[in-house]
Amino acid sequence: MERLPIEMIAKISCYLSVADLVACSATCRTWREMFSDDMVWRRHCTLRLVEYLENTDTTIPGLQLTEHSSLSPLPEWRTRFIRENCLWNNWRQANFRRHVVASIDGIETLVIFYKNDYLVTVIFNQVQLWDVRDVPICLITDPCELDKTLDIDYVKVLNEDRILFVQSSKVSVFLISVTSSPWSLIHTFNFNERHSSESNGEKGMTPPPPDDQDDESVANKYIYVASGDYFLGVAAGYNRLLHIWNISTGEKLKEVICPIRNQNSYFTGIYYSHKPSTDFVFTMEEIREDVEESKMYFLKVRVHLYVYNVSELRFRDFTQTRMGRVYTCMIYEPYIFLKDFFNLTIYNYKTSAVVEVKPTIGNPIVFNDNVIYITEGKFKEFNVSTGTSRQLTSFSAFPMFFIACDRFIIQIINFRDFEVFEIVGRREKLMQLSISANNEYWFSDRVAVTNSMYTKKVIVEYKEEDSKRHITLLNFW
Repeated sequence: MERLPIEMIAKISCYLSVADLVACSATCRTWREMFSDDMVWRRHCTLRLVEYLENTDTTIPGLQLTEHSSLSPLPEWRTRFIRENCLWNNWRQANFRRHVVASIDGIETLVIFYKNDYLVTVIFNQVQLWDVRDVPICLITDPCELDKTLDIDYVKVLNEDRILFVQSSKVSVFLISVTSSPWSLIHTFNFNERHSSESNGEKGMTPPPPDDQDDESVANKYIYVASGDYFLGVAAGYNRLLHIWNISTGEKLKEVICPIRNQNSYFTGIYYSHKPSTDFVFTMEEIREDVEESKMYFLKVRVHLYVYNVSELRFRDFTQTRMGRVYTCMIYEPYIFLKDFFNLTIYNYKTSAVVEVKPTIGNPIVFNDNVIYITEGKFKEFNVSTGTSRQLTSFSAFPMFFIACDRFIIQIINFRDFEVFEIVGRREKLMQLSISANNEYWFSDRVAVTNSMYTKKVIVEYKEEDSKRHITLLNFW
């Protein structure tokens, strides 16, 4: 064994778990050197995560990077693995520091991370920037010159240190800074401003509101998404017309009329791809007038799906029409995942082919760069690279489940207990826990945001005992 080349040791280690590698390393000094090699441990690390942890001081006790002084120092990649595993142990063992960022009298609050260590909050239309590397410190208050007469409905951090705010139909983009205020305004526009050089050719763009109360709320609210360099929006009460803007330039690119010419049809959803793409999915509902009022509302709704490419400003060839309500629509180029009451249907929209149709409970969710869903009581994983599905886990799946850190699946068993499954590659580990205040951080049914390095999580929740909405920071590193 001692004479095997390190390449062979690395190959053998592919079949060993982390616990097996640690046991091998503890056998003797020679094996410690062999099984601590960088080639062995690098494959167990998450590259972007270990680089961040290496340059970020931990505030949580328990990290141990040294061994006995008689032993040689640990190699770089095993040290990196120890840091990453310490983070995951903090998640597993509820080892975190809790900080209350703010407590507000029951008003809706927007929260978003900026570069992992900073937090942007919107409270009573007041924008604040917080340093959350340790105890939260408010760095800047009201760095943006926004319209104080309008509510801030949406906020998103874009690339190149830009931040976007939406107030009704008004969109403002600023250059974000942690050291100076006010932030520079890049541009602002009303996304439903009409395109002066383009005529719709339609009159009476607003359809009559549907009979169902839920549909009436859909027909009379703003619908928009921001992804990459593009902003797409449909204005309330004018929902047969889609507006497309370039966020980088502040230029309006196109107005798109609902392709269903029936005046009782309108845009109901816009979805961007989880994989960076210039393709967007539109859902449109058509209210059928040929169905009697006494019939089930299910029969009155026809749903249409279209894919639009914003870089080419054209519809793709893919179209689908379905009877009845669509509950979830997801795009992950080149696939569309469509969940109705009974089934999950997966399309390849570039070939217009149906890939799978499965009876499903719960909604599909992106997990570890693929998509998981429940069928026949098990979790299945759809690989978006190969276009194939496999059974992800051996355990029974429950309809109510959440995802944490692209690593843990949390599912509710009953009112007192829940399970946490850690999925790494093809290995799974079970933790059975009872619902308590200390492990509430697993649940994402509240408004919760985790930073991209999984070191911090913000929970926004309303507590009846004091009738306040609390912004709470959980620091796992």
